[in-house]
Amino acid sequence: MLKETGYQEKFEMVRPWLVEIIHDVKKDLKNEHLKADREFCKRYFLGKSLQQVTLQELADAYYTDVKEGNVGLGEFISSRWLLKHTDVYYYFEETLNKITPDFDEMDLLPDDVSQTLVDGALKKFGPRLTYLFSVLNSVVFSDAIYEELRMKAEKETEKVRQEEAKKQTNETLESLQSRYARELTAMKDRYEKKFAGMEKKYNKNTETLKKQVRTLHKKLDGSDESS
Repeated sequence: MLKETGYQEKFEMVRPWLVEIIHDVKKDLKNEHLKADREFCKRYFLGKSLQQVTLQELADAYYTDVKEGNVGLGEFISSRWLLKHTDVYYYFEETLNKITPDFDEMDLLPDDVSQTLVDGALKKFGPRLTYLFSVLNSVVFSDAIYEELRMKAEKETEKVRQEEAKKQTNETLESLQSRYARELTAMKDRYEKKFAGMEKKYNKNTETLKKQVRTLHKKLDGSDESS
């Protein structure tokens, strides 16, 4: 359950997906935090402009700072991320209101209520988004529910990574095939032009040789007549 869980613990729970979380709130962080907090930038990104800092570097920096006690940053990142996923929030709120209107006062949701909520969320948003929202919004699921969600989120994430890797491999193969096709076409054009030039030169030389042979024959014929 997460009702009393601090941001240090929350960031530990979502660390495998922190790059994705930072990606979603990157603009907010740059405009409202990084441009103002020079000490933070100096500590983590010394010698780099904000344009040079990668998402992984941002995620590592924020994870470390929150882990060391900067709960204000943890709250800022969490609240901004939640604001960008209001569809998930409204689903949770509406579903819980239908089941138990006093859910805000609960320290732990009953298993049957939790399962109904989770099953619907998984169908609408998938495991990863459901898990991240639940952690960052401190939904009072049991530890068993959180463990189940985490495992499903990890499987979904791994599946997505495998699909992306396969897609990149296919794109690489297609790119290589396209490049080789272009090179082959260019090579064919070069040799066709070269062959055309050689053929033209050959025809010209042949014609010149024929003229020389005809001239020689005329000279020989003239020599025979004079004798």
